[in-house]
Amino acid sequence: MESMQFFQMTKYSTNREVLQALFACFLIVFTGCTRTAGEGGSTTIRGNVELEQRIVITNPLSATVVPAIDEDVYIIYGDRVGPDDRVRTNYDGDFAFYGLRPGDYTIYVYSEDTMPTSNNAPDVAIIRKVTIEKGDETLEMDTLRIYKDV
Repeated sequence: MESMQFFQMTKYSTNREVLQALFACFLIVFTGCTRTAGEGGSTTIRGNVELEQRIVITNPLSATVVPAIDEDVYIIYGDRVGPDDRVRTNYDGDFAFYGLRPGDYTIYVYSEDTMPTSNNAPDVAIIRKVTIEKGDETLEMDTLRIYKDV
């Protein structure tokens, strides 16, 4: 009989420990977490990329501006290091990132350098910072312009 009481006390104390652990997890999840930038929201960031084509990349007088078709556009969520997503522009140079939460974002595309020191200059990033203040909105960005020689 004594062994049965011992078993019941152990069972009770185990249930109590489990409940305490669940309550602690509940507190951590609902009070300690802040939503960060990223997917899972209802905001859209939309924009457009233009391509300025030049016969000589360092000479803007020979430029023609057209929609940047099928160009990669990248997004970074918050202060992360690498790109979190990539989309391509459509036939009008338009792009969109859907389903984003409030937070800070970096949008960028690559362009030829218009001031190269040599013919093999690496591409440079054209960067825009965007902040989503609240959810369920559509943010329209300024046009991004990239450069390429013909």
